[in-house]
Amino acid sequence: MNRIALVAGLVAGSLVLAAPAFARDVDITANGHTFAFSPNVVTLKKGVPTTLHFKATPGAPHGLAVPGIGLANTVITSAGTTVTVTPKKAGTFPANCTIVCGAGHDHMAMKFVVK
Repeated sequence: MNRIALVAGLVAGSLVLAAPAFARDVDITANGHTFAFSPNVVTLKKGVPTTLHFKATPGAPHGLAVPGIGLANTVITSAGTTVTVTPKKAGTFPANCTIVCGAGHDHMAMKFVVK
């Protein structure tokens, strides 16, 4: 029965194939006033390119490095920074601000979850 439906779909030109996985876009804000990343948990898909758009609130720059998802040390400023990553393995990858940005710097943490 499935072969008949496949042939009928090909003949009719109505066969719909699954589209390949496309890149995602994620906005991440580094807030120097509250010393927090927003969102503080970002879920990515293994093998799927994802463009991360970082932006800091005006003030001190921030930094982030998450080797587990392929993110090299990245400086985040109020002008914005865009980086594309393609995670190669599943897991949970913690991240902390890598540039001392003030009294709450030690609390600037987030994580990336790759499924």
